[in-house]
Amino acid sequence: MDSTEGSSARRLRCTIIGAGVSGILMACKIRMHLAAFVDFQILEKNSELGGTWQENRYPGRAAHATSQATATNSLLHQIQTGPESRYATSFEIKNYLKAVARRFRLDENISYGRKVVSATWSDDTSTWTVQTSHGDTIESEILVNAGGILNNPQMPNIEGLDTFTGPILHTAAWDSSVHLEGKTVAIIGSGASSIQVLPQLQAKCKHINVYIRTPSWICPPVVVPNAGNSNYTYQDEERELFREDEGHYIHLRKDIESRFNSMFGAFFKLNPEQQDMRNRFEARMRCIIKDEELQRRLIPSFEAGCRRINPGEQYLISIQEPNVEPVFDPIQRVTPTGIVAGGVEYPADVIVAATGFNTSFRPRFPIIGRKGLNLQDTWGKDPISYFGTGVSGFPNYLVYLGPNTPISNGSLMGPLEATSDYFIRLLQRMIRHGALSFDVHPGAQEDFDKHTKSFMKGMVWTGTCRSWFKRADDGKVTALWPGSSLHYMQCLAEDRWEDYEWRYDRERFAYWKNGFSWIERPGADQMGLQAQRSMEAMTTLPRSTSDLAFYIGKAENLSPSEMASNGESPVDSIENIKPAGAKSLGEHDGLARDKEVAAAADHFCITVPV
Repeated sequence: MDSTEGSSARRLRCTIIGAGVSGILMACKIRMHLAAFVDFQILEKNSELGGTWQENRYPGRAAHATSQATATNSLLHQIQTGPESRYATSFEIKNYLKAVARRFRLDENISYGRKVVSATWSDDTSTWTVQTSHGDTIESEILVNAGGILNNPQMPNIEGLDTFTGPILHTAAWDSSVHLEGKTVAIIGSGASSIQVLPQLQAKCKHINVYIRTPSWICPPVVVPNAGNSNYTYQDEERELFREDEGHYIHLRKDIESRFNSMFGAFFKLNPEQQDMRNRFEARMRCIIKDEELQRRLIPSFEAGCRRINPGEQYLISIQEPNVEPVFDPIQRVTPTGIVAGGVEYPADVIVAATGFNTSFRPRFPIIGRKGLNLQDTWGKDPISYFGTGVSGFPNYLVYLGPNTPISNGSLMGPLEATSDYFIRLLQRMIRHGALSFDVHPGAQEDFDKHTKSFMKGMVWTGTCRSWFKRADDGKVTALWPGSSLHYMQCLAEDRWEDYEWRYDRERFAYWKNGFSWIERPGADQMGLQAQRSMEAMTTLPRSTSDLAFYIGKAENLSPSEMASNGESPVDSIENIKPAGAKSLGEHDGLARDKEVAAAADHFCITVPV
């Protein structure tokens, strides 16, 4: 780490693990705000960038947020393109990320096919040493883990699976060379990937058995107009308008983000909005599912939002096709030619495991911090962190989407960008003040964990469902932020540097030595000037005039009349169906709820595409 006499200009080395959305975003932010101060490289285990969008290539793979909500604000206007469909496919998102990488010249900084084997901190040198699968070592002052947790496919633990004689596919490791036309296929799972893949396979397969352990809440795209058209494809003239009229496109994005961000109140157990949301989803599902017994099986009995909510109504249509049979009995074993459930053997030519990922926050390689502490052990059972961005005992270690971050609290791309901006401000302070290291204060981390546990008691995420959001043994929510996505962004914007322990390699006020401000002599405090420019440019810092999509730049704030409440467009609003009193789901009177669902059905069945 070099320093220049009479200047706060210093160069750091930064190693970024992963070339998915987070890793690319961090690299772009360094290019934008720290190009003169930080050298970086990205280590990517795959042969291409894209992260989960590179690895998950099963038919129908798409974002659960709209195309406009899967692009980051600071990067989108750099890329002259428009979305192809309302819900971007994995192919479209990957191409967008490639365009971003080209625009910011990132390929020269990405090393492909280099899997991280270990990372070790040294207090003597204040550096991280990373070992890769190539056998080489990389040393840097900063380590950024942007690897995420949706990259480790989890195969089902079923007796006899290894005896099956046909192909076994996992949705996160799809083999497109396996032809499914005319085959009898078993799909194991009922979560997001199953909901997306079934409609793609139903028309081409001879027969499909779908093995369902826990049903999912399935909803229309409630945050956008024309809910009946689940994945509208934009016409050429519409895409041309997106490209040519930036103001129009940004206004559309702000509208969508506002709708996402206005829905958080529905995740409180005792908030009537929770019951309203459940009524809407249930009414819509009953409209699509014609058989009453199938309704009973497929409509969840737990709180809406306790597990991930999936906008996939075509799944409900496909599962009722003559060549599809849902199987609700638990799987007992796999045979060489099929699957046994409920004492019945169902033949199968191919098994599709739509069973998601190992979502443990435990790193897949040793990360050794101070005093030999291994993060694999620290996060093995009870993963706690500081805002999901760092962990005490691991200096100069930054992580995206760690424990208790807003992965399902509202719109995600805003928080991802806010995290990146927060990391930039943290590094700017480190460079300007001459710090060797920063480490989360253990007391700050403990207080955050206590606050999180207390807050979660009132949320649907501690409800009656089985979910990877929480631990199986005690129900502690480890995955989600204790608040809304906008709350997360606001908390990061506060820059609580007092929550870190700082170590310095010089007198911490050395950048004052010339006695001049950066206003008078910019060269006397280069980082001070750059930090000010960054603060002025960052759209993720809320202001007193901010609206619900304030981080989407270059557009006027939406007026109150343009922001629908509870994430509903005016046409989709349901009036007068809130339950009397704020009872929880289990306490709500069954007859009254039936009437509310019926009232919702009167509205929602009009546009169901069956």
